[in-house]
Amino acid sequence: MLALLVVIAHWGVAVSHLFLAARVLAAPNDKVSWLAVTLITLGHSAVFIALWKLSDRLTGLVSLIFFLAALGADLYEHFLHASANNVFMVAPGDWTVPFDVSVFILLALEILGGLLGILLLGRGTRNNSQPEFATRNALP
Repeated sequence: MLALLVVIAHWGVAVSHLFLAARVLAAPNDKVSWLAVTLITLGHSAVFIALWKLSDRLTGLVSLIFFLAALGADLYEHFLHASANNVFMVAPGDWTVPFDVSVFILLALEILGGLLGILLLGRGTRNNSQPEFATRNALP
């Protein structure tokens, strides 16, 4: 259930982040790409459906892949790549602080989503049988 909330929160922050990016970037990059909004929505919808319908192991795998990909793109785009939307190079202005905050919220949600994916993967691999030691050393 928490993973579903993380996906919804990540979608909301990601879409609002696109609008904030349009505010801090100079022309011609100061427009919101509706293709990007559509692709982000479709990706999050697919992960949401996977989390809702699939087994824990598959859900964990889908969640882990999704959030690791988002984390990698976020780290590259906003911390490593020398561009106008790097948090260290954003032009100062009224929208700089909200933009930076949205970057760090996305980063936190991506880390949390990846950790939840790992936990779901671990839950899917466990079985409910007794440990081998208990069954091997049981009294007749």
